[in-house]
Amino acid sequence: MANAFIVTLVRHLPTQGNRDKKYIGWTDEPIIAGVKTKEFTYATKQIIGSDLMRCRQTAAKVFSGVPYTENANFRECSFGDWEQKTYNELKEEAQYRNWLDDPRQIAPPNGESMQAMENRVLQAFLEIVEQVDQPIIVTHGGPIRFLLTKFANIEKSFWDWKVPHGCMFTVHWESKKAVLEGKRCTSFSVEHLMENERM
Repeated sequence: MANAFIVTLVRHLPTQGNRDKKYIGWTDEPIIAGVKTKEFTYATKQIIGSDLMRCRQTAAKVFSGVPYTENANFRECSFGDWEQKTYNELKEEAQYRNWLDDPRQIAPPNGESMQAMENRVLQAFLEIVEQVDQPIIVTHGGPIRFLLTKFANIEKSFWDWKVPHGCMFTVHWESKKAVLEGKRCTSFSVEHLMENERM
């Protein structure tokens, strides 16, 4: 497969809010200090990813010295007024319970629906595929679950995908054209970046 096209999707390393099981969408917090990662060598001239600090820091740690291009369309879903809150803090709110039943269509107050997130992520993803050869994208759990749901050769629902912090999916298509036409990949593999995979 001389013209095979490969996209690498990396979920950022964990933050304290992640560890505390809070909704951390557009909240801009750093990764936890002292997280140890395995060493990876990649022949790449640039990394693309979310403009949020946790993605930039993950890229700097894992792909040291490689220039990073920020793209806000690769951000996690915005949880609006529910940012930095937990399930237990929100479970009595009727609006929150309605959102849990249909997060694709219903948006949190002052946030966005999953469908809105998916639309901007897909647009950004296809633009990157068009412009960059074999891109590496550092992003969040929601965008990666969406892209796997849409493009993986194994069909699973959004929440059935296990995408822990610090994991890396390498996704293979037969060609760039196949990606741009919305075809499913031919194969994918997953690696874990952290030495101690607590999350």
